[in-house]
Amino acid sequence: MTTNALVLASDIIEQAQQSGRRAGTSLEAIASEHGDETMLAVLTEMDILTVAKIVREHDATIPSIATWLMDAESIKQLLNVEPSYWQNMDEDHVFCAQTEAHSLLTQIFLSSDDEEKQLEVLKAIVEDDFGLLYLALPFVGHDFSELEEDEEQTSGSIEELLMKIKALSEEAYREVMTVSSNGTLENIENSLKQNANKQRVTAVEMDTDDMFAPL
Repeated sequence: MTTNALVLASDIIEQAQQSGRRAGTSLEAIASEHGDETMLAVLTEMDILTVAKIVREHDATIPSIATWLMDAESIKQLLNVEPSYWQNMDEDHVFCAQTEAHSLLTQIFLSSDDEEKQLEVLKAIVEDDFGLLYLALPFVGHDFSELEEDEEQTSGSIEELLMKIKALSEEAYREVMTVSSNGTLENIENSLKQNANKQRVTAVEMDTDDMFAPL
């Protein structure tokens, strides 16, 4: 299994360098042909930066199978490194960063009905300082004072995402509202990018160390 997973993971990593969406389709094919267990073994052999590239090129309408099967700790790590991909955004980087975070979070919380898993993921994210910043980013600068909580929200909207968080955990909802109300887009985005870049450097250093590890 390990050898086979390594070979499959190598192929997926190579595909992801060209297209995260195509690599995600290949992961789905592995799960379909060999089962979820094999697909998870392949994910385990992949670095979190590559997994983040695959997931971020999907959304709630076409979610990555990885977001459904990854455990809560892995998703938390994914949110820690994903902002490193924001570096090459165009002039409207603040708006784009919010959009990127919103897209990824809707994929995690609005693309399946497994609320037990979603709550586990939410708790892991909120317990991490940078995870909480990421979770709060889509809501910064928005006024929810007139939000009708009993009404059905527009599918995929920030209102729907916020109400989903509240439905899963009132405590998490309060923390998100506190951070989004007190923080600024620039400060939160910069903090997330700085942390993500540190995570990227650490990941690269670990991969380099592995190359020179004794066989």
